[in-house]
This record gives sequence, C-alpha cells and structure tokens, in this order.
Amino acid sequence: MKTLDNRQLFKQPPAKQMGFSLIELMVGLVIGLLMSLVVYNVLNVNEGRKRTTTSLNDINQAGSYAIYQLDKLVRSAGSGFTSGGDKVGADYAFGCRLDMALSGTQLTPAITAFPAPFNTVSTTIRVAPVLIYDGAAGAGGDVIVTMSGNAGLGESPTSFSNTPTTALLKLVNHAGVRANDVVLLADISATNVLPCLMQQVASAFIPTAGGSNVALAGNYYTATINSRSVADFTATSQVVNLGQAPNLNMFAVGANNTLMKYDLMQSRQISATAADPNPSVYVDGVYQMHALYGVDTSPATSSLTWVAPTGVFSSANLLAGTLTAATNLKRIKAIKIGVVMRTSLLENQTVNAATLQLFEDTTIPVTVNLNPVTFRYRSFEAVIPLRNTLMLK
Repeated sequence: MKTLDNRQLFKQPPAKQMGFSLIELMVGLVIGLLMSLVVYNVLNVNEGRKRTTTSLNDINQAGSYAIYQLDKLVRSAGSGFTSGGDKVGADYAFGCRLDMALSGTQLTPAITAFPAPFNTVSTTIRVAPVLIYDGAAGAGGDVIVTMSGNAGLGESPTSFSNTPTTALLKLVNHAGVRANDVVLLADISATNVLPCLMQQVASAFIPTAGGSNVALAGNYYTATINSRSVADFTATSQVVNLGQAPNLNMFAVGANNTLMKYDLMQSRQISATAADPNPSVYVDGVYQMHALYGVDTSPATSSLTWVAPTGVFSSANLLAGTLTAATNLKRIKAIKIGVVMRTSLLENQTVNAATLQLFEDTTIPVTVNLNPVTFRYRSFEAVIPLRNTLMLK
C-alpha cells in the first residue's frame, strides 16, 4: 500500500489566474483620461461663465451707483445761488470768478494746475450749477463740475445795509444766518460779472432779533483772497448763504478705469497714504464719461434742445465772465450723462465691437472707441433736470 507523505497530502491545487491584460488597462486609462478632459472642460466653461456673469454684475451695480450719485448732485445743483434772476443784467452769482481760501491758503483760482485727471481744467473756477469740460479728461472723456449749497434757512440773497469791514458784514438783516455758515459775497454790474468771495460766519456768532451785523471767522475766512478783499464790497453787493457744507465737486475718469472726485473746497492731497485723499476714487470700473447740455432755446415756449459742450456752450465761452455767458448758463436746464463701464475680466477672445454710441436718441451722438475688445462693456445714460434753474429766464 502506497503512503503519502505530508507534503503530498497538503499540496494545494494550482490557483486560477485572474486580472486585466495590458491592452485592457490601456483602454481603461484612455477612457478615464477622456472623461477627465470632458469634466475639466465642463468645469472650465462653467467657471468662465461664472466669472463673466460676476464681472458683468459688478459693472451693472457700479454703473447704476455712479448714475445715482451723479443724479443726486446734479438735481441739487444751483441750490443757494440761483434765486437772484431779477438783478441787473444777470444773476449775481452765475459765472462769477470764485475766490476761495482754506485756512489762509488760496484754493481758487488754483495756484498751480489741478491734479490728473483734472489737470486740463482751467485753474479759474466760476460759479455755475453744472459745467461740462468737453474731453478735458483725455481718454476718460469729459469733466463734470457740480455746485450747490444747503443753507435751508435762507436761499435768497441778502443785501448789505452798509459797506462791510474786513471781518464784519453789515446786512439789511441776518435772518437765516447761523454760526459757521459759508457765505458767498457777490457784486452786481451792468456790464460784466464781478468776482465772488467765499467767507465763513464766526462760530461765536449769535443771531439777535432785528440784528444786521455778522462777524466773520473760521477755516474759510480770509480777509483778502487773490487781491479781492471783503472791504471791497459795497452796499449794492449781495450775500448768499451756502450753508454749513456746500458741495463744489469735479468728476472725471482717471487711470485704472476709476471715476475720480475732486473736492474744490479741500486742499489737494494726492498721496495714497493721505487720510482723506483729494482727488479720491468715487466709482470703479468706469471706462469713459460724456455729457450734453439740455438748453432752453426758446424761453417763451420752454423748448429743450440737446447741445454739445462746444461752440457757444464750450467751457471757455460759458466762463468768459460776461453777461452773455451768464445768460447762457441760466439757459441750461438739464444735462444728459452717459457712462461706459468696463469689466475687470480679460476674455481670451473678442467679445465686443470696436465702438459704442452714446446719446443715440439725439442729433449729436457720441462714439466711444472700445480698446481692447477682449473686455466687456456696458453703457448707462440718464437725463437729469436742474431743479433749481428751471424757473430762471
């Protein structure tokens, strides 16, 4: 009888071989790679669309905000100094040269050129509700200037009762004047528009019943500015109260597609580290800004015509300091503002036409060249009435 040793007794049968062949593995890798590419492409397209949508939403919001802020300022423009239309020849303040100082330092006329993008604006500033400097911002388009007061208590001019001294106004009455109010001294002339002088009421001033004397002091008080003294005014001069915080601002598109604001009542502080820079960034994403005047061409019928800020209505002619210029300033009843926004997202292909037109509903459309066309652009337009000048003739 044959016996089996332990090795033969416990010897395992050969295992069945299982797995993938090399060809099968390579086919699987190719399929997996193709699926990865498809998924990546889907994710990439979705991410691109999300970024495009986000950037468009950003400029839509920024454009709406820019129009809203400009609308507020323009609608209030002229408040405080547009109620003297019965004066000799012209409104007492329209078109007058603004002589203004802050803490003894002359602000206007500016000693040197304004900082960019306002550097081509005249250093002599004249009083007007709204002014448009055509193409003064270079590639950024126009410069818009708005001016308004906010006295609230007294919006009409007050006459002098006697010749003022260097630090004391002698008015018919000082009703509506408060401590620290900013006031504008203006002269009337039958031949031209004389310079205006901005001053400030002393903080210690206390109105009294039947009182007429108003003491001057404060940051905006300087007895003589640009060779013009408070004592130079006469009993035929006028005083208008602009309130505690008048708005005298310039707006223009500067570098890096930013709408900049320059406060004419503050010193220039160009350094980015300044606590309160002037000019300052107002709205991001603005590519260009343009504007037209809405002019009352026939006071008898109150018909409005859109006019470019050129020719008779160029900044140079409107600010000539003549009665004709002042009359034309009063004929401006509205402005039409067009703002072109640009996304911050650079696309990898052409996504826009080379040009865009603003004010197509007028006879003087403005063509805006878009460069580069691999950004997306949006335009916003608004017609804004000048409420404080609508009744002036």
